[in-house]
Amino acid sequence: MFAADIEKIIPELRGFARMLCGDQVRADDIVQNACLKAWRARASFDAKKGSFKSWMMTITRNEFLQDLRKNKRMESHAPRDLEDWLVTECQLARQAECSDAIQQVFTLPRNQRDVFILVVAIGYSYEDAAKICSCTVGTVKSRIHRARANLLALSEDGAETPVQSDVPSGLYSIQDLCGYADELVQSAA
Repeated sequence: MFAADIEKIIPELRGFARMLCGDQVRADDIVQNACLKAWRARASFDAKKGSFKSWMMTITRNEFLQDLRKNKRMESHAPRDLEDWLVTECQLARQAECSDAIQQVFTLPRNQRDVFILVVAIGYSYEDAAKICSCTVGTVKSRIHRARANLLALSEDGAETPVQSDVPSGLYSIQDLCGYADELVQSAA
């Protein structure tokens, strides 16, 4: 009976697996592994807790996720591609532009600067930034809007505004920007 139920649901499992991974061969492997796992765990299936179809779909989805994790670790690249990625040309002009942009961020008033770095530069959610800065989400959105407007005005003017006194001197790199964000998060904890 169990084998017949599995055989009956295989086309749906294959369609589901193909939708998840987008590769027919990989989907067939996922379904095959899911069916083997279901067969081994057939004693644990309880029809009172749910349908056989949902149980099999869950096993298939979990097998897909397991396959993703396994393939993530086993990623392979051609040696030529790795060489291109690891050996990059020095682009001093781009580094200088980045440094200038970071310096402009540090000219913002502290409340605008902090939320701008947390949300725009580092990628925290508005909610997380609000918790870190002890304010509301609306305040965070407002400060980011004003920070963007101030930075746009600075870039249009081309004027150099001195870095505010509460900012450590010599911040020129992305690493320094991230370090500053880490300090903000740690001070909020």
